[in-house]
Amino acid sequence: MTTIAQQPEISSLGSGLSRRRARPGYGGASAALRPTPYVPPIARTGAPCVCGGLGPTAEETLCRPCRQEAIAQHGPRLARLLSALTYEHRDVRLRWAGPDTCETGWTPRVDFHAPHVLDPDGPPVLWHGLRYWEDDQLIAAYASGASDEQVLSLALAMAHYALTTIMIHEVGEWYTYRGSRVYPPHRPDPYLPHDEDNGPDGNGAIVLWLTYLTSANGRAEHVLADKVAQVASCPVRREDLGILPGQTLHLDAGGITVIPPASTTATTGAWTAPRHGEDPVTAALRDIHRTMVMSELTVAAQHLHLAGRPVLAPAPGAVQDSGRLAWDAHLTYDG
Repeated sequence: MTTIAQQPEISSLGSGLSRRRARPGYGGASAALRPTPYVPPIARTGAPCVCGGLGPTAEETLCRPCRQEAIAQHGPRLARLLSALTYEHRDVRLRWAGPDTCETGWTPRVDFHAPHVLDPDGPPVLWHGLRYWEDDQLIAAYASGASDEQVLSLALAMAHYALTTIMIHEVGEWYTYRGSRVYPPHRPDPYLPHDEDNGPDGNGAIVLWLTYLTSANGRAEHVLADKVAQVASCPVRREDLGILPGQTLHLDAGGITVIPPASTTATTGAWTAPRHGEDPVTAALRDIHRTMVMSELTVAAQHLHLAGRPVLAPAPGAVQDSGRLAWDAHLTYDG
């Protein structure tokens, strides 16, 4: 599954949360949130527990006794806080695994119904995303003295990460050129010999960087921009491409247009200049993939709700709208 990470220059949770006492209940507007960068366990370095020890694994910030104490003290408040952060759209559902179902604390899980790539005409299958990882970052934030706003900001980043990971994985499952997957969402994982093609998130070739930085004028910063190329014609044929079920894809000399399933909202992308010595078809397939991914990320942003209302701006790089958080995304293709 595809790795998704935060902008690298932003510090991680373990580098210094406020030690002030958490306030009971969350009453602030979404505009006050500034998402705390969420670093996936696969990319995380060890951080000490609040007692000075180490968690048993890279996924666990707290040692077992401190985690049990934090759950007893902060668990009910955290459960109430997370109940306000929801996603339900197109048979995709966000849920939060608590201490009864997830030993290390509250962590996002994504359930969704979708066809199986080997049986596209069969009945939809129930899939469970991000089931490999346990993660105690939210309860650890409370144990470190974080406020409700800080914990909710981290939970928002975690939920956004979970949803976008699943969506990009599904694009990779279905995106083919002349019958072969362009960017396989899995690759062999030497640390999981029992399940070589289905390792944890981070074993795909695509990396997505999510940022929540905003400039003074309220627009998301475009820190990584691709050089746009003017092309006379599309170097690939639409009939050679397989795409996510329900997506509508249009190609022409001006660029790419993608419409997600059951929607009239279109995402457009431009053809970009091939890298030095690169085959134009390879470059074009990358441009198409990027546009399909951005289409799905737009869907995720529009339906991730806080207290029943959208919390993120409706599209990457969009002007902040009615207090929603601006965000942006950039793809790299080197694994």
